[in-house]
Amino acid sequence: DLCGLSGSFFPFSKTRSERLENNAPRLSLEERYSNHAGFVEAVQDATRDAVERRHLLEEDARVIIRMAEESDILR
Repeated sequence: DLCGLSGSFFPFSKTRSERLENNAPRLSLEERYSNHAGFVEAVQDATRDAVERRHLLEEDARVIIRMAEESDILR
């Protein structure tokens, strides 16, 4: 009964060539953000929007941005 609550995880392909090789329909991380700085910028934009809409506290946004900066995504 609880299987529907456990969720799923389907990671994005890292590169366009990996996406095409696996016939994945979603854009790769590389296609979405170009590089690590692009990923961090997207996180900053999303958290800024969430703070402005009062869906996220500023202090939590700073933590999320720091996590993005320290991540290995597209490094």
